[in-house]
Amino acid sequence: MEKLCTLSGVIGNDEECLRGWCSFWEHGECAIERMGIDRTNIDLSYYLLDLRRALDRARSEEAARAARGDLAQLPGL
Repeated sequence: MEKLCTLSGVIGNDEECLRGWCSFWEHGECAIERMGIDRTNIDLSYYLLDLRRALDRARSEEAARAARGDLAQLPGL
């Protein structure tokens, strides 16, 4: 059975939990659930989802930058 994202559920979306791909996934569990954050606070949920997207972008940009740097190290480039 698929697990749904707690934060997305608060704002009315049914999004599958990303587990290890989520910035809030720590030590095999959801940090949001572990911390007991108020699941009825819609504004907080929107804020945390925006934060998750920003963290995901930063991680992707860093990985892309590193990959470009590795590519530049190849002989003949």
